[in-house]
Amino acid sequence: MAIRKELHDVLTLTAELTHNNMNEDVRHTLVIDRMGLPEHETHRYIHELESLGLIRIQPRMSRATDEKGREFRLINITREGLQELLSDHTLR
Repeated sequence: MAIRKELHDVLTLTAELTHNNMNEDVRHTLVIDRMGLPEHETHRYIHELESLGLIRIQPRMSRATDEKGREFRLINITREGLQELLSDHTLR
């Protein structure tokens, strides 16, 4: 499956932050901060990646907040997400 560059960039960052480990989580707010795009735009990409089965968004934690006081959800990359990155011709 070929995905748009913006989705690829968010997926790549998620993989980097989770050290390519499907069992490791990352706060979605950290992905948003690191992408440097408007928050709503990165949110949209995260949800699109989830709908494609490339990442998984964990259920909201009970009022957990990050260092900026924002509520967050944990995300992790899926096997399909890792396979998408490995099959990307630009990574060969």
